[in-house]
Amino acid sequence: MQQNISEKKLYLIAQNNYNILVKYCSILEEEGYWEQPQSYLNQSIYEILDLYLSSCLIHVAYVLRTSLQENQMFLLASLTQTNPFEVSLSDGVKEQARIDAEKFYQSPPILLQLFGLRDTKKNTGLLGLFFDAIINILLVMAYLSAVETAVYMRCLQAYCSSVSVFLRGVDYTTTIVDERYLFKKVCVGDLESSTKRLLDAGESFGDYLKISLYYKDKQNINYDLKELPLETSPYPMKKEETTSDVTSVEETFEKKNDEELNNLLRELEELIGLTEVKKEITSLINLIKVKRLREKYHLPQLEMSYHMVFSGSPGTGKTTVARLVARIYKELGILSKGDLVETDRAGLVAGYVGQTALKVTEVVERAIGGVLFIDEAYALTQNIGSNDFGGEAIDTLVKLMEDHRDNLVVIAAGYTDEMKQFLRSNTGLVSRFNKFIEFPDYTKEELLSILDAMAQKSGFMIEDDAMQTMDTYLGKLQADQKKEFGNARGIRNVFEKLVVNQANRVITYESPTLEQLSMIVQHDVITLLKEER
Repeated sequence: MQQNISEKKLYLIAQNNYNILVKYCSILEEEGYWEQPQSYLNQSIYEILDLYLSSCLIHVAYVLRTSLQENQMFLLASLTQTNPFEVSLSDGVKEQARIDAEKFYQSPPILLQLFGLRDTKKNTGLLGLFFDAIINILLVMAYLSAVETAVYMRCLQAYCSSVSVFLRGVDYTTTIVDERYLFKKVCVGDLESSTKRLLDAGESFGDYLKISLYYKDKQNINYDLKELPLETSPYPMKKEETTSDVTSVEETFEKKNDEELNNLLRELEELIGLTEVKKEITSLINLIKVKRLREKYHLPQLEMSYHMVFSGSPGTGKTTVARLVARIYKELGILSKGDLVETDRAGLVAGYVGQTALKVTEVVERAIGGVLFIDEAYALTQNIGSNDFGGEAIDTLVKLMEDHRDNLVVIAAGYTDEMKQFLRSNTGLVSRFNKFIEFPDYTKEELLSILDAMAQKSGFMIEDDAMQTMDTYLGKLQADQKKEFGNARGIRNVFEKLVVNQANRVITYESPTLEQLSMIVQHDVITLLKEER
């Protein structure tokens, strides 16, 4: 496996932290704390360590991404002594192993319980140090995924919260994780100095270290320094090398995310027309960026709802923009996957009592981590009160939007007036959809530009006379005809028919030239217009 410099450092950090965990477990074993658990588990403490650590790593990896990357598989396969879930570079994590790992992850962490028991009896702080080493390794797995930092910080917070009951009175549910500090802590490897820097900076993540060695003066705990193997550094670097190396790795990840975000914003800007839509989306992105900057300085935050209503006629780019928003939100750390799941009334409403809620739940669960795009959403409310299950679909949707508000964005789309009625149908919708973006119909000039772009992308050219004939045709469309035409969707239909007409014409040539194979001419357009009459 090809490893770049940053990855080699991350693997070394993980391995050294794992060695520390093994040493801590040896203390429990030597002092007899493992005798009773071994009698009914029939496994050594080191096997249980490997099972627990591997299950945590697999859980984190799959929360961050739907599938493992090669560097993550390398870490899982090489880190522990026993590789309990038989991870390999060729096969990754097999489905049954993933299920078994998740079951073990959800079970009570017996090692944390034992360290807590020992600390209570001996008035020491080994639990905090053991837990800190696990966090370091989980951070390595998170950084190898190269997802937006805010995403894996939420993931680690969720892990801390899930085990907080075993960590002697520390409340992780309110902990604010400073990702810059955490990565420096992992790379520097000097727990004492990094914790001191944290305290000097006033960062709140230090709350979870209150039971560790470095709070002994405040908590009046008697520690036995000799028994705590602190001499092993998670990353033995020279002091003068530390800051620059950490900054370099950190900047690499941030630069990668920024580049991808800029590419997506460029893709949004290159869409034809939609000037006001672009302004609205850009303003929303700027608001999110500033919100994240304020979070770093622990400034007061306004609650934001990321759900939106896209209103306008069919074919005005609503789905295209929604797909870009999903990917942009992923890069901003709002969503973990950035996929788009499309549905409509038929995909949400069933014909029998109780089935609609199940149907909505299934669709929402597929969309978690991305954007759920509900086309013609107003159809859910048009028959409420007449033995229709649209109301049940909305009630279920509102609840699930709240349950998954940290990793799900819903975009409801449809005609402008109908969407206003849709929001008024349920007070829960009004409070959650507070961003209303109007997609105007394309102008004649914009439709012609879209047609030309489609042709170029497919390797065709449209001669000037043919474009002029299309210009005249579009200019004569009446209001009701424009609505039926379908904007960009209509232009796509036009282009596909032009390609068919061009093929029917060119096939009659004995030896068509490259230009003839590539050119759509006025005859092709006239043939189309005759068919349309």
